Amino acid sequence: MSETSELEPLGEFMSRVCGAATERRLLVKEDPRLAGRSFNGGSSAATTLEADELPAEVKVLRIGRYTVIFGTLPDAPSLPSVRETLRRYRNQCVVARSFLSANESLDLQLFLVGPRGSEWERKWKSLGLFLERDDRVARKLAWLRPRDAPRDDESFDEFLRRTFLARPWEEDEEDLRKNQSLDLDEPTPSGLPRSTAEAFDNIALEGDDDRPADEIVEALIQAWEQRETS
Repeated sequence: MSETSELEPLGEFMSRVCGAATERRLLVKEDPRLAGRSFNGGSSAATTLEADELPAEVKVLRIGRYTVIFGTLPDAPSLPSVRETLRRYRNQCVVARSFLSANESLDLQLFLVGPRGSEWERKWKSLGLFLERDDRVARKLAWLRPRDAPRDDESFDEFLRRTFLARPWEEDEEDLRKNQSLDLDEPTPSGLPRSTAEAFDNIALEGDDDRPADEIVEALIQAWEQRETS
């Protein structure tokens, strides 16, 4: 996306997301109220957050039925700085929620962009997982950018597959036919026979949180032994 290459990280990030939304024919509009300091219905000190309680960089877009708050991660992969960044953006999410209905609040998302080179840095990957596990106030996703700008398109596409903008059902028909024609005994990329991999998936999906761990392990062992004797 050469037209976005000279933008700041947050501007480029938003431009890419807007482009993906437009391709999917979703309505995109700005809602600056949600990026402000005051809660809905108030402008007094009691209903307004101080600047040091909120992020320095923030933009908000309505994309289809979703509300997305955009922001940036700190330059250094430090747990204290990421925690502080997360705290401020959570506060911004609380402000945004005051303008949203109950159903709209369920679709509130926080998209954060990391610094150049954060994609494969071990500490950044751990911190990215840390913030994405935080499910308070809004769902959170981080795009950790690659070191080399030519890889931005590929990296962003990988990020996009984890968002509400993913469209797996629009898979190319030719690729779909290839997938359907695969022999069940053909090995998967991990080296497992495809039938065994599917059995593992079924075991993982059919249980519930109360299922004893030893029962799951026994089922996995049986599936593996069937592979060896088939």
